[in-house]
Amino acid sequence: MVHSETAKGPAYLLAWERSPDGAWDASIAWIEVEGESWQGRTAKVTAQDITQIEGQDYSRVARRAH
Repeated sequence: MVHSETAKGPAYLLAWERSPDGAWDASIAWIEVEGESWQGRTAKVTAQDITQIEGQDYSRVARRAH
């Protein structure tokens, strides 16, 4: 789990992805809840969009180079 500005809260860090310019992007997923309904969302965001959550282990997060 990470904190994401795009998700406006916690999100699952699915993978790190190397962009063509050499920077790392993050593939994330989160749930949006509105009233009694919910919807799953996914996005590819820059590394600057996310911050680590203390106590989380990121050593097993997949890394993909494109």
